[in-house]
Amino acid sequence: MRRVGVTTRASTEDTSSVQPSRRQIFGSGLAAAIAVGLPSEAKAEATVFKNPQELDDGYLRFFGEATTSSSYGGYGGNENNFDKYKYYYDIPKDWTADTVNKTEKSTNGTDSRWSNPKSRGEKVYCTTLTGYNRLKEDRQDILSDLALSDYNLQDAIVGADSIEVADRDVNGQTYVDYDLYGFFGAIYVSITVYGGRLYAVFSAVPDTLVDNDKEQAKRLRNSFGVIPKDDEQTKYDLEFYKRS
Repeated sequence: MRRVGVTTRASTEDTSSVQPSRRQIFGSGLAAAIAVGLPSEAKAEATVFKNPQELDDGYLRFFGEATTSSSYGGYGGNENNFDKYKYYYDIPKDWTADTVNKTEKSTNGTDSRWSNPKSRGEKVYCTTLTGYNRLKEDRQDILSDLALSDYNLQDAIVGADSIEVADRDVNGQTYVDYDLYGFFGAIYVSITVYGGRLYAVFSAVPDTLVDNDKEQAKRLRNSFGVIPKDDEQTKYDLEFYKRS
């Protein structure tokens, strides 16, 4: 695949405020609510985890499950099983969840997608694939591999005027960020590997909205993170993915 204006840059993003630990994600406020001796009904309500979670700045934080194609579908709602969530990213409050069908799930690993109801071309989505133990050293090859099953991404790479690439370290986890600019507008991508899976989040903004929404699109990309787990949970997940 053609390589267009690829620039490797040092990451200057401060992600400390958007990359919480697993304890921060699921423990904040819940244990305290239980500890004060609430009635059983109140305890049950306090421990229900609402997905997506409301943030304080007009955004929501969505948590994804990385499900298989045989168990696709479903976003949000109240859920007590915290451990099933594998990754997260932020979305604007007024965006809506798109239905991911089995074809998308099985062909390119699309796991979740949210879009602007006023402009469907403005969206953020996550793809996740099994069988990855580490990131390739050639960072553009990683993106090109994902494009093999995503024709829109293929067109964007081929038609890009420039592609910027940067590694970003968050608590020892490496994320590779890509900024693509071209006829399509802008696409901001972040890719990482964790627990035998590759995770990639794409934040796309059409050409007509780039000037106004570029920083928002970057924020959605930069908010992406995988949820760290203990070794036993990771081993269990790896066995599950193999069986799937």
